[in-house]
Amino acid sequence: MHNTLKHHDALKQRFEQLFDGNFNRLMFHALRFVDDEAEAEDIVADVFVELWKKMDSIDLEMGITAYLYRAVTNRALNVLRHKNVAAVRIGLLETINEQRMEFIAADDDTEQNVVGADIGEHIRHALGELPEKCREVFCLSYINGLKNQEIADAMGVSVRTVEAHVYKALRLLREKLKYLVAILPLFLCM
Repeated sequence: MHNTLKHHDALKQRFEQLFDGNFNRLMFHALRFVDDEAEAEDIVADVFVELWKKMDSIDLEMGITAYLYRAVTNRALNVLRHKNVAAVRIGLLETINEQRMEFIAADDDTEQNVVGADIGEHIRHALGELPEKCREVFCLSYINGLKNQEIADAMGVSVRTVEAHVYKALRLLREKLKYLVAILPLFLCM
């Protein structure tokens, strides 16, 4: 029992040293990725919480500073990815809603609305059949109008991977919607 308390006290003391000696530098490092000081503080605090959970299982002397910087970098990049994906999804939903409202408001002809809705349903169905990543990249590119580099940054993949997904999506959509290829861009956002 006494040895356990001594061990716990030693870990706590070492943790406090690491925290005091690195917190401000790690905050500065996190601010290189995120523009918000509170967000940077949350990132660094989360890294230290994870460190505390692992105190018994990691070597606190070998490369601990590099470990902390890597952890802050990874967490900051995850925050950015999440923000970009969330922003893209919100933008996508707003765009889809605007397109629907324009389509409904622009045409009072019931027959045309039914035909348009049917075409839109075919397109949505075809998009739904695409592999998940392929569909996500395609929507970011063609619906949200993001550039390949922006998509690659948001998803944490290479530009070549984005290009491959777009190519695959277009090929699969052409196969599934041969009869609609000429009017496909008009209905993508419905």
